[in-house]
Amino acid sequence: MTRLLCSLALTAALATAQLEDRATEHKSYTGAHELVVDNINGHIDVTAYSGSTVEMDIERTFRARSQDRLNIAKREVSLESRQEGGLVQVTVKHPDHSNDSWWHQVYEYRYDFKIRVPKDLYVELRTVNDSHISVEGTTGDYKISNVNGGIDMKDVEGSGSVSTVNGKVVVTFARNPKSATSFHSVNGTLDVSFRRGLNADAKMKTMNGGLFTDFDVTALPVSAPGPEQHGGRVIWRSHHQSTAVRIGSGGPELTFETLNGDVLIKNREK
Repeated sequence: MTRLLCSLALTAALATAQLEDRATEHKSYTGAHELVVDNINGHIDVTAYSGSTVEMDIERTFRARSQDRLNIAKREVSLESRQEGGLVQVTVKHPDHSNDSWWHQVYEYRYDFKIRVPKDLYVELRTVNDSHISVEGTTGDYKISNVNGGIDMKDVEGSGSVSTVNGKVVVTFARNPKSATSFHSVNGTLDVSFRRGLNADAKMKTMNGGLFTDFDVTALPVSAPGPEQHGGRVIWRSHHQSTAVRIGSGGPELTFETLNGDVLIKNREK
């Protein structure tokens, strides 16, 4: 019996054994004012520095149970980049097999990015699976999007949007936003810290969680949704209302919306 169990365990281990192919690449761009990174599987880490070039280190990993499958991955998955004036775009390219779900089991792939950027660069970052996005020290505007992973922004300035589906959003500002800025998640807490003296109008919404702030606020009215016309009928839909507050003397609109999680608007100097 012991020999049989060992044999079965060895067979299972061999069946799940995977080959791995790793490669690293460095890219450098001069004269960039905007950076767009479109990833699918993997992390994106961006750090601002005092230099004038975008310095990018990419680690690519393929995994499969056979060399033949690895060869398919090498043919099908690639990293494409282009620069048009001040715009740098880097994209992970993969064929669309959305109608052939079994094909996704042929191989696994991921790209992990570590990027250093000039402080005032505009960054637009997107990734989907087994992923985390971090941004530190940038002063430019941004558009950050994830699906299955969290977002962490530290000591940033600028305005923009930060959105994920399954993950927590944590942002600390070195300077408060001067324009409309939004923070969204579906399954995750929004934990955002601003500097003292914040002046903004905030809209907060959660279905399963709490709304918290340690800034002094005054309530603002929230407009009710209007009627809809359908086939000659007037329909009023029930909507979960947002909570709107004025922080300080009011200012740019800050939107916080999650379904399952808390909304935390913090004074980082308290």
